[in-house]
Amino acid sequence: MSLLFDVWLVMSLASRLLDDALAGSGLTGDDFGMYSLLRRFGPVTPSQLSRWTGMGATTVSAYLKRMDARSHTERTPNPADRRSYLIGLSSDGVAAHDAATVAFLAAMHTLAPAFQPDSLDERLALQHVDSALRDATGMDPRPYTVIDDATGGIGEHTENRRLSYRGEPLNTKQERLVRHYIDFVRAQPAGDCP
Repeated sequence: MSLLFDVWLVMSLASRLLDDALAGSGLTGDDFGMYSLLRRFGPVTPSQLSRWTGMGATTVSAYLKRMDARSHTERTPNPADRRSYLIGLSSDGVAAHDAATVAFLAAMHTLAPAFQPDSLDERLALQHVDSALRDATGMDPRPYTVIDDATGGIGEHTENRRLSYRGEPLNTKQERLVRHYIDFVRAQPAGDCP
C-alpha cells in the first residue's frame, strides 16, 4: 500500500463519520465542508472554491446548484472581474450551517479522546500531506495554515495571538471542556464573535 492509499482510506472514513453524524441536518459531510469554506472565507468565486478543494469545476457547480436550490447562497458581482461572480452563504445558509455545526462538533468530539491532550501533531502532519498533494496537482494553497503557536497550542493563519490564563490549573476534564469550547468558537466566523 502507499501514503496516497492511506489518505484515501482516511478520507473515506471521515466522510462516513460526517455523513452519519450530519444525517438529520439535511447536509452531507461534503456539503458541510463547502458551507464551512464559504462561511469562513467567502464570498469567493466558484473557481477559487475549485482551486482550494481540488474539485473539478463541474463538481463545484453541482454543489452550488444544490445550495442555490435550498436558497443557501447569495451571488454578487465580482468587483475584480465583471465576467464572474462571488458566492457566499445567505442567512438561510448560515442557519443551516449553524444547525449542522452542533452535529459536526459532536462527531469531532467522539474522536477527541484519541488525540488528547491535543491534535496539533496530527493536524500538522495532515497539513504536510495536504501541501504535498497541492504541489503535485497545482492547486492553490489552503485558505488557512495550522501553526504551532510556541505554547503547545494550535493557531491558524500566521498571526501570533495567544490566549493566556492566570487562574488555578485545570484538571483534565476541565481542560477538555475548554478545548471543546475553543473548537466551537473557532467554527464561528470571526465577524460573528462578540
